[in-house]
Amino acid sequence: MLSIGWLLFLLEPLSGTGLAFPFFLATFALTAVFGVISLALALTRRPVNRLSILAWLAYPFAAAALVFLFLSSQSPSNPLFRLRFHLSQPALEAAARTARSDKTLATPTWLGLFPVHRVDVYPAEVRFMSDGCGVIDECGLAYIPGPVPTGRSKTRVKNLAGPWYHLYAVF
Repeated sequence: MLSIGWLLFLLEPLSGTGLAFPFFLATFALTAVFGVISLALALTRRPVNRLSILAWLAYPFAAAALVFLFLSSQSPSNPLFRLRFHLSQPALEAAARTARSDKTLATPTWLGLFPVHRVDVYPAEVRFMSDGCGVIDECGLAYIPGPVPTGRSKTRVKNLAGPWYHLYAVF
């Protein structure tokens, strides 16, 4: 039961805007520990249950997904991230309208299914900073209703839908 709970917990970081290095290390290590324990339990039961071995494959898959997510920041093509974004889009749209109307949004808060620890409002965009990325960088969502401003040496954006972008901000 604890193993299933852990795999369900992993849905949050695997669908987030990014993965910070300390959190990555902890979740990767715990996933590896749970995977080793699960494999040991599956192999020590007699007769060996093929379904247990198949269930164990969730751990290497989850560990590989964590490594991929950490190394690539976050990909807009990640189906878990896209689902979370689309479910959160109405709340994000309302927050973007509020931020652009010069009203202050209280942070930290949750906008839809994303935790937001800071909102940055610029003339051409609104940034919802959500998670750490890598060692010291930040990831989040950006609302850019017009053309993407040029000269972004410290930020990368990837289009999600319409005026919404995944944002990777280098420290």
